[in-house]
Amino acid sequence: MKIAVNGAGGQLGRDVVKACWKSGHYVYAFDKNKWDITHPSHSKKWLEYIQPHVLIHCAAYTKVDEAEKNPSLSYAINAIALEEIAKTCNNLSIKLIYISTDYVFDGVKSSGYVEDDETNPLNQYGRSKLEGEQKVAKWCPNSLVLRTSWLFGVHGHNFVRAILQKAKQKEHLRVVSDQIGCPTFTRHLAYKIVSLLETDDQGIRHTAGSGSCSWYQFAKEICELSSLDVSIQPIYTKDLALPAIRPANSVLLSTKTSPLPSWQSGLKEYLKLVGEPK
Repeated sequence: MKIAVNGAGGQLGRDVVKACWKSGHYVYAFDKNKWDITHPSHSKKWLEYIQPHVLIHCAAYTKVDEAEKNPSLSYAINAIALEEIAKTCNNLSIKLIYISTDYVFDGVKSSGYVEDDETNPLNQYGRSKLEGEQKVAKWCPNSLVLRTSWLFGVHGHNFVRAILQKAKQKEHLRVVSDQIGCPTFTRHLAYKIVSLLETDDQGIRHTAGSGSCSWYQFAKEICELSSLDVSIQPIYTKDLALPAIRPANSVLLSTKTSPLPSWQSGLKEYLKLVGEPK
């Protein structure tokens, strides 16, 4: 199939492009410089010119705290841009896959969230992604919305890389222990996306690493697997005084598709690929 991927220069996008290519598909990869999704004419032009079978929409504004200070930008990228993209995909019978987030939930449900649970985002980032979901569903009914969480991959900045770097420089780390979620290895997610684009699946699916942990537990596992002798102190979210409110429990449960491998297996695979932290 012909697959278009926007946001192809990002952490997830780069793995998606590689997974599509390795699976035998022809891939058109666009970074933000080549395809600015905030300009509707750009989106319409590229989609009409290529007419791919599938568009995997990886482009996103993901700076959660910055979104509180600049909500208009997060909405422009995560929500408003999706109207023209979804309309064009629908008109051209292009399957649209939109990558969303666990932050569409408020985190009060202790057992984790399934696809049909009510959404209630706590921050601007989550609200903008939820509006993106809604525009996709309205204008392109056969689309697929994939909610994921706590991404880490070999490309770009992420929590694992940050912990490895800090653990090499410091003897003591402070990490939040009252936020629970599902760390997700981008390569696992990328191949899941490829498996889904080859089906008629549509609607909302939860696609995060199996199992759950706190950021504190995640950090401890990172250091232990890397044989880094560092003290890690659990702290509360309120101690950081961050601009954006985070959900306390944003665990995503997959009830409508097969789950991804565990976050622990994703972490082990990641560490083998990146080698010793620099």
